[in-house]
Amino acid sequence: MPILLRLWLFLTWAFAPLIHLWAKRMHRKQGFREDRFGERFGQASLPRAQGRWIWVHAASLGEVGQTAKLIEMLHDQTGAQILVTTVTQSGADWVAKTLPSVVHQYLPLDTPKAVGNFLDHWSPEMALFVESDIWPGLVQRAKMLNIPLVLLNARPSKSRKRAPKSYRYLLSLFFAITCKSPQVLEEIAALGIARERLFYFGDLRASVPPLPVDQVALSEVQSALSDRPVWVAASSHADDEAEIITACQHVLAHQPDTLLIWVPRHPNRADKIIEAAQGLQVHQRTKGEPITPDVQIYLADTFGEMGTFLACSRTVFLGGSFGHEGGHNPFEPACFGCYMITGPNIQNHHEAFSDLIEVGAAVIVANGSQLGETVVRASTTQSAASGGERGRALITAADMSASQTAGLLVKRLASQ
Repeated sequence: MPILLRLWLFLTWAFAPLIHLWAKRMHRKQGFREDRFGERFGQASLPRAQGRWIWVHAASLGEVGQTAKLIEMLHDQTGAQILVTTVTQSGADWVAKTLPSVVHQYLPLDTPKAVGNFLDHWSPEMALFVESDIWPGLVQRAKMLNIPLVLLNARPSKSRKRAPKSYRYLLSLFFAITCKSPQVLEEIAALGIARERLFYFGDLRASVPPLPVDQVALSEVQSALSDRPVWVAASSHADDEAEIITACQHVLAHQPDTLLIWVPRHPNRADKIIEAAQGLQVHQRTKGEPITPDVQIYLADTFGEMGTFLACSRTVFLGGSFGHEGGHNPFEPACFGCYMITGPNIQNHHEAFSDLIEVGAAVIVANGSQLGETVVRASTTQSAASGGERGRALITAADMSASQTAGLLVKRLASQ
């Protein structure tokens, strides 16, 4: 084991009390439910029913969202019960709403006692980690207990490049690693991981189910929109905001009746957005303010309504792409036949955007001015709408990744 991992394991043992104290403060500060804090220590808040269990860990909403079809297939084909862990509240809320038949717990801290409590209670037959959220203590302990480990949809990682020895060791503990692109497969193989453990079935995020749509809310919004042109800024972050406002001003200069529906990734940034948008007429959904003819920005600062607003427009700017977040999953809006516009920083989803750009379903812009120009052009030509439909067709064609991944896992479970 590389010295860096040995140091990690030592520090999480030696400073466990301080880590637990810090975690408790953060849990409260971020508004998590008090009665579920014990889960961070591996203390289950729910009983473990008898039978087979498969554990799926996905850090947050973006990771867990791609597992829905795979989880359904694993349950149907093996009869196993599914435990899903996340780190964030948004991931937990999505699981509760979308996967009500599974059990959700928060991921335990990577300290010996918390990890031991968690694995002793749930005792899964297989552990699946989505994309990149690998914790050394948890993985090491699971391996010692002979729990087969799988890394799903491995993506590009700067951490792997910075600490190749540590990742070579950690990834060698996994019996299978599925990769979101052939390039990622080659990167992991270059670390020294045996190729027979590496698989490429396509990007698992392409199998993401369409986001839920509240038909009543959709009908109300569409009625308020009437025939107005509309575009959506989805999953924006702080570094996207100035560019979106620049784009909005450009669009209004050319099409004064256009409405921007703005759905920030973190609704608690609503006040910052309103402050930055001074001079524009902004109405806020959480305050119950309606879409009136004079509203220029409708700030949808709520959780769980992204699908409803994506269904309102065929033109979508996908955030997290002007800052350092690496972009967001373009397959979610593609499910709605949306034409996607993104900033240049999309390293986390480069292959997905490349496929969508190739069929005319997406485009990259350098700044807010180009974003505004592209929105205007998309609303006045048919090419954007037809490109969005080709993007939707691409999703259907790529959906085999979940079934191929399920086949690999079921085969391994059958051999145990």
